Amino acid sequence: MSTPSNESSISPQLREKLQQIYAHGNKQMLIGSFDYANDMFTQCLIGDPGNIVYFKTFLANLKKKHGDKKKKGMLSFLGGTGISKALVGKKPDQIIKAGADSLKSNPWDAQTLIAMGGANEELGNHEVAVEYYRAAVEAEPGDYEVNRICAQALREIAAFDEALACAARMLKAKPADQIADKLRKDLTIEKTIHKGKYAMGDSQQVRDTVSQMKSPQAEDEDVMGRPLTYIEQVEKRIKKNPNDIANFIELAQYFYQQGNYAESERYYIEAVRISKNEPDMVERLLDTQKQKLASQLQNLPDEVKEYKEKALKLKEQFEKHKTAEIRNEFYKIKEAYDQGKKALETLQPDFDAKNMELARHRIKYHPNHAGYHYEYGILLQQIGEVKEAIAEFQHAKADVTRKGDCLFALGQCFEQIQQTKLAMTHYQEAIEELADTSDNKKEALYLATKLAIQLEDYAKAEKYGHQLAAIDFSYKDIGELLDKVAQKHHN
Repeated sequence: MSTPSNESSISPQLREKLQQIYAHGNKQMLIGSFDYANDMFTQCLIGDPGNIVYFKTFLANLKKKHGDKKKKGMLSFLGGTGISKALVGKKPDQIIKAGADSLKSNPWDAQTLIAMGGANEELGNHEVAVEYYRAAVEAEPGDYEVNRICAQALREIAAFDEALACAARMLKAKPADQIADKLRKDLTIEKTIHKGKYAMGDSQQVRDTVSQMKSPQAEDEDVMGRPLTYIEQVEKRIKKNPNDIANFIELAQYFYQQGNYAESERYYIEAVRISKNEPDMVERLLDTQKQKLASQLQNLPDEVKEYKEKALKLKEQFEKHKTAEIRNEFYKIKEAYDQGKKALETLQPDFDAKNMELARHRIKYHPNHAGYHYEYGILLQQIGEVKEAIAEFQHAKADVTRKGDCLFALGQCFEQIQQTKLAMTHYQEAIEELADTSDNKKEALYLATKLAIQLEDYAKAEKYGHQLAAIDFSYKDIGELLDKVAQKHHN
């Protein structure tokens, strides 16, 4: 794994363009336009294959499109060599492009994910390759070869707990397999040495300890000989060593990836306790709590609507039949509706508060992370703390991938505090930086047109109005504004 990354081959201009496409894709995903979003994310994935965020969002969008219903790998009948066999001799970028097209119809195709991970290995994108392998394991957790490949990749980045989980699944698939058993023992040794419990010279002592361990079959069974599930195996390790934080993190990450944020939160709370509030553990907990609230907020409106519809139907039935059974059921459903409506009213403030808490924590412990400053600035702007938001955007604009968005946000902030000249300057700079495909570009042109009218600079208003009309003539009331500008300009 010593191949140099291809990151340096991506120009700042291309990186910025991909970021704009990515932002547009995110907005399409949020409104359920998954196919359109996939087109955007595919461009990002192919343009910058080493970007982990692009891959994760690409896959998440496809899973949402398919309803998060896992399918059997389309190429599994080929014995795990389907796409690999079809792409023998192909270049890594060709494999990634073909893989992205294949995943469009089935994002749980483990063999495609493995092939794309291997292509990224060739390109030197080791971190994102691991994410492909993790996704493959999630798609086919019982596949011996998928777990073997993932375990080796995790081993190289010292993610020993995850690698051990892969080894355990390998042994479950092939209980007497010597390769899997040796891998498990070697990982245990390396994990112990890595944690610093033994010096490198004491490795024989560690090996002696491992040789005394129970057989893998015994470790994977309960006292009655029943095979333990993956979760039960980790819980068993927790009972043996309740202060080993790695086991809590392992289950927390597992449940997080499954979307079970309540269970993930439970294990992260323990990880925070054991680590004595280590900042990274606190950040993970806050992020999990935020995701849990976001999930509840997303699902609750549908539940409230469903209760309301049921209550109306029961009310109609009661008016016809007037039975005690229907009446009791009506009041039961109505109570659930009232509780859901009340929860909906409190969830949004709870989510906003948790989002702000996470943002402040990240700013405190990652003071040089431009992305976190930008996200925090957006939150501050939303609650009206404009001057504080300005400071965050000014810090974040040093990141070339966010410069245009930061300049646009600064223009809005300065306009809010009546600094119209500064607002116009920043709108103009944002317009130069932002790509035409960006929604912020359209809004910057629109606001610059309106502000120019306010400042009675009709030449500038006409310039930006026409520029917006050329991109999207149907944008808001730009047609009416241009008519207004024409009347003022020629009078």
